[in-house]
Amino acid sequence: MRARTRTWWTGGILLGVAGVLTLLAGQHALNGFALRVVIDIVWAIGVLAFAVGFSRDASVVGRRPLGMTALIVVAVTPLVSDAVVMALPEVRSPDDPAVVATSVVSWGGTIVSLAAGLVAAVQIARLGTVPRRWRWMPMWALCVSVGAAALQYATVALLFGAGAGQDVLVAANMIGVLSLLAPTLGLGVVALVAAASERPDSVDVYRPV
Repeated sequence: MRARTRTWWTGGILLGVAGVLTLLAGQHALNGFALRVVIDIVWAIGVLAFAVGFSRDASVVGRRPLGMTALIVVAVTPLVSDAVVMALPEVRSPDDPAVVATSVVSWGGTIVSLAAGLVAAVQIARLGTVPRRWRWMPMWALCVSVGAAALQYATVALLFGAGAGQDVLVAANMIGVLSLLAPTLGLGVVALVAAASERPDSVDVYRPV
């Protein structure tokens, strides 16, 4: 089995597992710290698998410094952010300073992840390591994730906040699930399809840009 195919199988399975665990956690209201850490670790290993690859040619960024750095940040930021939030004092009231600290860490982690994800997606798209028909998939997943998250926020803030019924909140939660699944289960499935469609007789060719 070729290095790129092994990389895509490995990374795709790990991202898919992270997505399934996230979906199960949401459906069964399993928000424990242990499960969150497991999801973060599986996600991190999956992203790093794509970044490093089983060979230089198999890396989705050709192991170029900018792409590698961006993917490493994407991989570890959720774990670091969740660990910092859990280390903060427990929130005891709406006026507790820990509320502000938790918000800053959460939003900071989100912004860092999005910025690094954008850089990584651009690098994957412009470098010649991923076949043309797959190289824009990370960018599409990022756009779907950001768009769904923005739509969820707008739905809750504008409609539910204006007195809409519980149906609106349910719809917003479903939109939020799409935001979480696009870069995990979505990209995982894409990677598995890409790996399955690889021609056995083809060879890895990396053309530096």
